Amino acid sequence: MKKVLMLILISLSFNLYGQDNHEVKSEVKELTEFHDVIYQIWHTAWPEKNVEMLKSLLPDVEKGFEKIKSAKLPGILREKKTKWEEGLKKFSESVEAYKKASNENDSKAFLDAAEKLHSDYEALVRVIKPMVKEMDEFHQDLYMIYHYYMPEFNYDKIKSLLENLNKKAEALTKAKLSKRLESKQEMFLSAANELKQSVVELTETVNKGKDKNSINKAVDKMHHKYEQLEKIFN
Repeated sequence: MKKVLMLILISLSFNLYGQDNHEVKSEVKELTEFHDVIYQIWHTAWPEKNVEMLKSLLPDVEKGFEKIKSAKLPGILREKKTKWEEGLKKFSESVEAYKKASNENDSKAFLDAAEKLHSDYEALVRVIKPMVKEMDEFHQDLYMIYHYYMPEFNYDKIKSLLENLNKKAEALTKAKLSKRLESKQEMFLSAANELKQSVVELTETVNKGKDKNSINKAVDKMHHKYEQLEKIFN
């Protein structure tokens, strides 16, 4: 019985929406793993001005960066590729500055390099991770409809996601931004409500029947409204 249950769980984990779970998850595993190194740099070595510790972490920085550089973005992040590559270039430069500082006897330069490394790492994380978890959840369904179900016009699968999509759109209109982002709250809610309305329109269009052109226009509009929501944080 346990073996059967395990097989079911494995099957589910690799067949979310009919795709590998990796494809619909906004995460780059190698970037997440690098956080362990950044944490030691930023929360221990840097505040304590412990230059020797910073030097000792150089091999981990270089090894971690090589993994990040070789990482492949999941399908759901395909539209982030340009920004990812721009962020990766800046991160590469900060890794080189960190390496250079480790060979010199300038403590201030090394501390500055460590600060820049942390800053560029955080910027790279922000490229792939939406500022609001409700956006990430909504985008998972949007991704499947826009990049898979609509191109092949799989009407039944589009329709099957609409209930969840409406719930997630509603959750977006109630999302609270963090204190750091609260100045954008009004713009966010306005854009979220426009996105919600586009989901309502898509639902109405789909429920009228299999009119491919009308559904395609409604899907395009929903996708555009999501992009406008994202731009608030650019």
